[in-house]
Amino acid sequence: MKRFILVLFVLVVSTALLSIPLYSYKLSGVVVFRSLGIKIKPFFEYDEVEVKDYFLFEPELITVREGRKKLILIHGIAPKEVDEKLGFYKKSMIDSFKEIMPDDVGIYFFLYPSLSVDLQYSSKKLIELTDSFKEIYVYAHSMGGILLRYALQDKEFSRKVKMAIFAGTPHVGSPLAQLIFLKTSILNFFTTPKVELIKRALLLANFFNGYILAPNYKYLIFGKKFPPIPDYVKRVNFVGKLEVSVESIDDILKSNPIYFTGLYFLKYIVDNIYPEDSIFLENDGMVPVFSATQDSDINFIFYGANHADLAMRRDIIEKAAEFFGFIGEGV
Repeated sequence: MKRFILVLFVLVVSTALLSIPLYSYKLSGVVVFRSLGIKIKPFFEYDEVEVKDYFLFEPELITVREGRKKLILIHGIAPKEVDEKLGFYKKSMIDSFKEIMPDDVGIYFFLYPSLSVDLQYSSKKLIELTDSFKEIYVYAHSMGGILLRYALQDKEFSRKVKMAIFAGTPHVGSPLAQLIFLKTSILNFFTTPKVELIKRALLLANFFNGYILAPNYKYLIFGKKFPPIPDYVKRVNFVGKLEVSVESIDDILKSNPIYFTGLYFLKYIVDNIYPEDSIFLENDGMVPVFSATQDSDINFIFYGANHADLAMRRDIIEKAAEFFGFIGEGV
């Protein structure tokens, strides 16, 4: 009997550790806002809160295809992860690299719970799962680059990295994360035009799955400091600069229209919240150019590119193949 109680206790504790509450705020049966592990005092109209257990998953290394050269792909934070572990963003990243990279390049996708599990933990799993590889190339998108920075603190792992491309990585954070974590008491109390704009932006972005209020957005708060990248690690920053001009039209037409619309909307919000001389105004719709160009001597800027483009746009991935030396002479 005692043994049964002990086993039951362990199962209950394990279940508690492996799940986190997902809050869905509804109005007339329609979900208008969601948060993961964080219960808020809503700044919007609602009439019901549904709470479900969201079960976390263990990081894994998905073999897209085997190859002599080893390319590791690391995705960024993924709001739709609460609905589908491998959603459109991640699948698009995999498909684009599979299509563009030469056949002798093995592609391995590091899938990890990006919303709520500490990046330090996931970085250790990345090290473990790539232990058998002698040399690797890494393409890390967005917050995936922050995860990579933690992994690079392991000397054995960092020594095997032939080259790393940080694509749209917020090396010093993004102001949008500040808005996400803005206290709802402020949003509920103040009614200035800028606050009203922020409220509408947060509600719309959440409603259309642009983000979900979740613990790991703390890694993206502007001004955050992360472990340094060892000097001997060869790396490049791929940076998007979202702008609409005659010169950038051709590049914009290569973008996914849904992602472009959402990210341009976020750029509009930043443009209207911060002063004209702010370093935040040049961005990819998510990450400021200032943040994405830190900690590397080589910064390759893609004019007209948005944040999602850096994970899936074909011409950008072709440029990555060149930098890695998979095509041409490399860097």
